[in-house]
Amino acid sequence: MTHPLRGSDFRAERVQSLILETVDSLMLCPAERKEEATREALAKLRPHLEVALEALETIGRTRGLNDEVIAKREAFMMLLDLAGQPAH
Repeated sequence: MTHPLRGSDFRAERVQSLILETVDSLMLCPAERKEEATREALAKLRPHLEVALEALETIGRTRGLNDEVIAKREAFMMLLDLAGQPAH
């Protein structure tokens, strides 16, 4: 059986990887499609960001958060906020 914290670590790391893959993909996107593609990407990331934030909360409750994890949580929260904004 997997230890719950290891699962939490894995979920947070997986979302970080998804974000990096998404950014790489958006960098290759044509300029005329970039804004729409970014909105689409954020919408797809939203559920993953929510899971990652829950995982980081679990980690924080059990062992506390170091500076790196706090920075990751803040970045995830910022992206989640952007993902929730309506299109202009």
